[in-house]
Amino acid sequence: MNLTDLTQVLDERSHAAIEQATHRARLHGVRAKVRARRRRRIAAWATAGVVVAATVTLVLPGVRPDLTPTPAVSPSSTPTVEGFPEYANGARVVAARSVPLSTRRVEVTVVPTTLDLVIFTRCDAVDEDITVERTVHVAGRLVTEGTCHDGSLRPHDWAGLGVTVGQPATVVLTVTGAYRSGDAGEMAVPVPERGEVGIAIGERMPFDRFPLPPRPAGTLNPLTETDLPAGCSEALCQNVIILRSDPQDPTRPVSRELTWPTLTSIDMVSQTPGLLRVRVAGVQVAVGEWWDYQATGTAMYGDTGGQWKSDFDLDLHHGDRVRVEVVPEHVTGAWQIVLTPAVGDGG
Repeated sequence: MNLTDLTQVLDERSHAAIEQATHRARLHGVRAKVRARRRRRIAAWATAGVVVAATVTLVLPGVRPDLTPTPAVSPSSTPTVEGFPEYANGARVVAARSVPLSTRRVEVTVVPTTLDLVIFTRCDAVDEDITVERTVHVAGRLVTEGTCHDGSLRPHDWAGLGVTVGQPATVVLTVTGAYRSGDAGEMAVPVPERGEVGIAIGERMPFDRFPLPPRPAGTLNPLTETDLPAGCSEALCQNVIILRSDPQDPTRPVSRELTWPTLTSIDMVSQTPGLLRVRVAGVQVAVGEWWDYQATGTAMYGDTGGQWKSDFDLDLHHGDRVRVEVVPEHVTGAWQIVLTPAVGDGG
């Protein structure tokens, strides 16, 4: 993913309210095959600002061998519901439905016991060169539209979408078109007849009740090639600001006082399940979440354009002395936070 793609994705998702920052990070990063193409910018993804971190080589210190996961461990075989994992992204699927792609519309109704909900989508076209597009509506209100892909989204205000605990709510995915990408660009094509599309609703769970996958045997893979923005390394991009876990105790908060630059993004990665809360000047601006041992990178948009002032009432100025703190929860391995200043800025 290049800088243009990153900017487009972060801009798309930057307008979602972040009143509950714990609902703001990616549980799974956007798959590499997903194109950052969107017809409109409808920022209802509660994974707002989350993208797969770019790749360069960097090895972090190891993990203490005596640290073990605190949540329950899931069985070796993960159960599925209509083709969706029963447990994913900190949620348990409570309603799901899948139909042939040619049907072009699938809906599911749920009677929620909480408004801390996740929408999962699944789009399987037989021809991988064809990209399907879709809309998602909740209780008749448009939540998002654009490229159809396997993933999750979390509207930040389910009540504002007309959803009430204990009352039926319907979520609808509608296939709106398809295109094929090639050397000549994108060309509209008919929606494939073969394939499957599905939608599911999950209810979020407390971390200590979520069934994590088994911890891999032996030493965890080091954090490599997933940790810095595209085209960078610590040698090539000397202005990046990196906060790393304590190799002796990854649960220890880490902080640093900076001469504030303007940030384009905050990139996060963890070897293990857990949470990373990022606080700037005492204000929580991002929460990274991990539910497996894949060390997938996630990112949060920065403070360019005054976005943090509107979202967090955080009015930072270039040159201010600012403390950045990372507070880990439940992690049992190495993690890293990378702050990327805008071009020409440094920390």
